[in-house]
Amino acid sequence: MQYPTFRRRFATLLAIFVFSACQPESTTPASDAPQSTGTPTEASATPTDWQKISPAANTACSDGSPYSFFVRQGDPNKLLVYFQGGGACWFRQNCDPQMSPSYSIQVGNIDRANFGIFNLDNPDNPFKDHTTVFAPYCTADVHMGASDTVYPPVEEGQTDLVIRHQGRANVEAVLQWTYEHVPSPQSIFVTGSSAGAIPSPLYTALIADHYVNARIAQLGDGAGGYRRTNNDSRPDEQWGTFDFITQEQGFANLRPETMTYESLYIAAAQAHPDITFAEYDAAEDAVQKRFLSMSGQKDVALQQAIEANHADIRREVGNFSSYIAGGDSHTILGRPEFYTLASNGVAIRDWVAALTNFETVENVTCAPCDIESFSGAAMPPAVEAMWASWEDRRSQYVEPFQIFDNVYYVGIDWVAAYLIETGDGLILIDSLYGSWLPVLLNNIRELGFDPADVKYLINTHGHFDHAGGSALFQKVYGSRVVMTAEDWQVAQAKPELAAFYMPTPRVDMVAEDGDTISLGDNTITLYKTPGHTEGVLSLGYTGKDGDDTHSILTLGGVGLNFSGIERTETYLDSYRRLQSMQDSFSVSLPNHQSMGRVFDRRDLLAQRQAGQAHPFVDKPGLSRDLASFIAAAESKLELEKAGNAPDPLAALQQAISDEE
Repeated sequence: MQYPTFRRRFATLLAIFVFSACQPESTTPASDAPQSTGTPTEASATPTDWQKISPAANTACSDGSPYSFFVRQGDPNKLLVYFQGGGACWFRQNCDPQMSPSYSIQVGNIDRANFGIFNLDNPDNPFKDHTTVFAPYCTADVHMGASDTVYPPVEEGQTDLVIRHQGRANVEAVLQWTYEHVPSPQSIFVTGSSAGAIPSPLYTALIADHYVNARIAQLGDGAGGYRRTNNDSRPDEQWGTFDFITQEQGFANLRPETMTYESLYIAAAQAHPDITFAEYDAAEDAVQKRFLSMSGQKDVALQQAIEANHADIRREVGNFSSYIAGGDSHTILGRPEFYTLASNGVAIRDWVAALTNFETVENVTCAPCDIESFSGAAMPPAVEAMWASWEDRRSQYVEPFQIFDNVYYVGIDWVAAYLIETGDGLILIDSLYGSWLPVLLNNIRELGFDPADVKYLINTHGHFDHAGGSALFQKVYGSRVVMTAEDWQVAQAKPELAAFYMPTPRVDMVAEDGDTISLGDNTITLYKTPGHTEGVLSLGYTGKDGDDTHSILTLGGVGLNFSGIERTETYLDSYRRLQSMQDSFSVSLPNHQSMGRVFDRRDLLAQRQAGQAHPFVDKPGLSRDLASFIAAAESKLELEKAGNAPDPLAALQQAISDEE
């Protein structure tokens, strides 16, 4: 991590920014890695801790494929039941996989559940010790269908389309297994996101019917704006929802023509007044707006609809609480922002944690509501300001762009990430973090590539801003992750500030100085250049410009935000070595764009005329950069030897202590 000048007083942060795992893993410590053989060594993979359950034959996904669900064992006295989201469909156009489907068709990969409340090793996760039952969603009926529905053709050449809206049968199988294998939990938290939020009050009541002695809380995540009008389409008619729902205790009085989302809360509360009910929504949730439009409500004032629904519930339900955040993001429980988002000074993580403890929580409404707030409840004020600047969507987003024929920029403003196309797959240099991971993936797709084609992810070092996406690429896309042994340790340790946790990757390929990685038509040479961390990697590789090729150097750790004479001397040794090698390179692409005028050269590239030199090819500029980094480190060393250099780590620790 490297900082613009005005942020240097926060420089110590990365001395302690090391992070938590998505799942408990048994890994080979980086210090025990085999010695270099010229290519990065490999550590053995570790299995997931999710157990896949394949229920009875009467379950199915929308296309008839098998249904399954997932369980992660924890404290048998604490049960979390989660209903996954994934859209819905109720007419031919949005049900047909060949047209414009708006739902999850089959059970997905559980390894995608790595963030938010599914990040077990984050100490701030209120569910880290719970037995978790994860109910996937693949029936397009908000988990409440009971019909094999025939959708007739709407275009010439089509035949009848049968969609198995069997969400109810799937949930019955999930709950039956839960009742048998988790017989007597003392506390239960029932929740779901998006389409999984809608049925959560109903299924909370059914769970309460079975576990009569347990304390139970419910939270709907991202569905509170679905306010019904007389002109709306009726999805439940296609799903067969009322074939079973009115048979359940407390729900007999519901009628199809008048039932609303609020009705499920009210009926559930009347049947079980001791349950704690809650709802989370973002004021401008773009996904809810899209589905409301599909139902016939164009240009809906979503926040007004959310607040009206909440008011309707409160009139009938005394123990209902709501949280309305700013921005247009959809859901919160499975996002990294679960640990950093706050509205009006109330962190969503703390609010949910209070619900799990059956505490009374206040109703929270954003102000302002046009943007998300990522203040982070556990951070000192100075760190909050820095974090907010890093998370600002307006200033940080950068449109991805091509640098050479085979090299692309896919990062954000303050943290770089580079993509190399090799003809036999992709190599990614650094992987961003947290809320920027979806942006990184979309940047890759916008350039015409598939993240699944990332064969190698080389992290310059283990700090969260560079290595935060490692676990995602490992577990979802099967990418091989490369770091030095020292930085594997950094990436797998735990920081003092929860906001900077990242899902921890398993130890994979351990790099030594001089190792190479070859893929397709490119070879990456790895140079160990310690200083910023003890195992920083700088990278040498090739960029193509028509018939010309150019040698590229990516500097892996320029920042001086660390303490100690020995570390500074190590840094100087590394950069003097790079300086001695500078004639071998003609292009500098540092891992923070501001440290190498990347965007200035991008703008020149956009104006380049045929026959003009490539603006990224700049040997004198690389030489000047290396000289300036060395001069800054020499000044730092003089201050340290004189005893006049501030200790940024101590300063941060004192700030945390003062805040507490």
